[in-house]
Amino acid sequence: MKLLGIHHVTAITSSAEKIYEFFTYILGMRLVKKTINQDDIHTYHLFFVDYVGSPGTDITFFDFPNITKGKKD
Repeated sequence: MKLLGIHHVTAITSSAEKIYEFFTYILGMRLVKKTINQDDIHTYHLFFVDYVGSPGTDITFFDFPNITKGKKD
């Protein structure tokens, strides 16, 4: 089997508003879907792609407000 690319990357954010502003206003991507996390119905799941929906440009975020920043031990 040959790997032809990735479908999407998923990350975590502490601010859906800041992620939205960055990906839409700075990177020029668009929010194509906003759902809830199936495992935690109080958490948004945001889907961004480039303007035309090119394969491999998908990135999704789970929004966990006030989550602490990661740190290296």
